[in-house]
Amino acid sequence: MEGLKRVLGLPAVAFIAIGFTIGGGVFVFTEIVLKIAGPALPLAYALAVIPVFISMLPIAMLGSAIPCTGANYKYPSRMVSPRLAFVGIWVYVLASFVGQIPLYAISCAKYASVLFPGLPVVTSALLILTVFYLVNLFGVRIASLIQGIMVILLIGALFFYGIRGLGHFHPENFTAPFQKGVGNLLLGTALLTFTYFGSNGIIELGGEIKNPGWVIPRALFIAFPIITILYLLAAVATSGCFPLADVVRMNDPLATVARETCGRVGFFFFIGCGAILAILTTLNALFIVGTKSLLIIIADGILPQWMGRINTRFGTAHILLTLIWLFSLLGVLIGFELQTLASYAALGGMIIFVPVLLASIKLPALYPEEYARSLFKLKGFWLWFCPAVGFLMVAFFSLIILIDLKSPVKTFLFILFLVSGIAYYEVRRGYLQKRGIDLNSIRGRSDWYE
Repeated sequence: MEGLKRVLGLPAVAFIAIGFTIGGGVFVFTEIVLKIAGPALPLAYALAVIPVFISMLPIAMLGSAIPCTGANYKYPSRMVSPRLAFVGIWVYVLASFVGQIPLYAISCAKYASVLFPGLPVVTSALLILTVFYLVNLFGVRIASLIQGIMVILLIGALFFYGIRGLGHFHPENFTAPFQKGVGNLLLGTALLTFTYFGSNGIIELGGEIKNPGWVIPRALFIAFPIITILYLLAAVATSGCFPLADVVRMNDPLATVARETCGRVGFFFFIGCGAILAILTTLNALFIVGTKSLLIIIADGILPQWMGRINTRFGTAHILLTLIWLFSLLGVLIGFELQTLASYAALGGMIIFVPVLLASIKLPALYPEEYARSLFKLKGFWLWFCPAVGFLMVAFFSLIILIDLKSPVKTFLFILFLVSGIAYYEVRRGYLQKRGIDLNSIRGRSDWYE
């Protein structure tokens, strides 16, 4: 994209992937799965990474074969269907800007109130959003530098928590790891897959990465082992440092274990650089990648051109960033329950995944030269098996989330997101067709390297 700058190397992209993945979910789901699976919690974390990693391999292949800006829209729009690609982004954008970003801002403010009692949650959430909006206005180089610093502190905090917890290890807690049953282990594993999602967002940055075909797959292969090790350390420390029956009864086991094992200073370090930065790194990553697919949609004419202006000095889409900021502020002020925001965000993340996986299957036939040159590729059985794992995960979790919404109004609102995207696309397609522009011609384009 004209105006965007290739400034991101492998360390920066790996930091973005790690920060995007390690979010507040690990603090929430560790407690939930501990009650479900008991001493099998570490095993559940180890098993959960497998299907997510397998389903990310097609993403790594696409990013290596045809790195580009806004890949979550561009791949499926050129290889599958521009309508499907647009609706996927439309739902994801609404779910992110009104759901996921406000969710992280509010959650971060609530953790901050643990350190600073009496801190106003809503005001703090609005301030957090404004700070990261301003940071990202000054360019991806500054945003990625801040991301790197935060991720280093985050890794340090989780590692510190894990090591301190191991110092109080009770091996007898794990003498009967399947005491809750294999079924509960599988349920816990399914829930924990959420904690590994997010790193696929780096394919959005293909136009701002130096040597992206080499960097993107390597960043994923660096991020996943680091994330898995940190999760396993935290799981073993949480479930093994006190008698298991006591840990299961705790309302916030990670905070309680940290308070008892890390000392006063260590506790503040863990909450400040662990819990809070886990959320902030994901929030910052959402601002970093949030404009990229929208820029390609604008370039295709589906959204108005004025929205996609790039600041020539900083190389940032300042109008889109401002719209993201305003919608996110609205999401905070609406006052939805955090669980509802989390459900919308998760559904949006699931829906965007499907068109990209379809594109990965079509890559070898539609773009054989790019596929042949790719530094990382899937062949034969793996070309179909890896996307199939992704499809099954999306179907399974989307069903669980929709059932868990429970409220017909909340379910209807999400369906309205979906229907409004289809309606907008059809109205815009008709408008452009009268002016001699056919949106169907987007499919089959090879404008990867403009």
